[in-house]
Amino acid sequence: MKKIVCMMLAIFMLLLSPQMVGAEYYVKPGDSMWKIAQKHQMSYRDLISLNPQIANPSKIDVGQRINVRTSNHLAQDIIDYAVSLEEVTTYQLGADYSRSPRVADCSSWTKHIYEKFGIWLPRVSWQQASWVGTPVPFYDKNGNVALKKGDLMFFGDNGKVSHVGIYIGDGYWISNLNSKKDVVILSIWGSWSYNRFLWAQRVI
Repeated sequence: MKKIVCMMLAIFMLLLSPQMVGAEYYVKPGDSMWKIAQKHQMSYRDLISLNPQIANPSKIDVGQRINVRTSNHLAQDIIDYAVSLEEVTTYQLGADYSRSPRVADCSSWTKHIYEKFGIWLPRVSWQQASWVGTPVPFYDKNGNVALKKGDLMFFGDNGKVSHVGIYIGDGYWISNLNSKKDVVILSIWGSWSYNRFLWAQRVI
């Protein structure tokens, strides 16, 4: 009985929740990862690779969020994938994500994420801050936050870039921060974030 109630609640949420609109897909009754891949014209292997948070692809639950590729929500696709790495990424300075799966530093983490969606980034943060994209300040000329979803955010001291993260919207950014915290979501208004922000690069 409890399972039936939970399933009905999940279906109800699928029908009514505003979160269902956008780049994310939520599992419906009868879905499998293979069916979801077919529905979104993706290969099964690609769908699995975009969902490292799913321990067993053969066992998914109604209402569970799945990362998919979309044609008109690229920034949100990137953000969804970055968030899905929160529980499965370990920070290690100098680690190259391509050679050590799910072990990365801040810049190899962002490089891995954007390249999943066809956007090439250099390997280290200072190169990402100067070799690709268009510079974006914190504020626009009207005093509003100029950042947009998917912008790379760069941080450091005395104008020297030492860290990179991704702006995810609504005043928050995500980053593979350090060996104590790994991947975290932070406010752009936090003292460390605000005081050490240098500029952003728009690569989408």
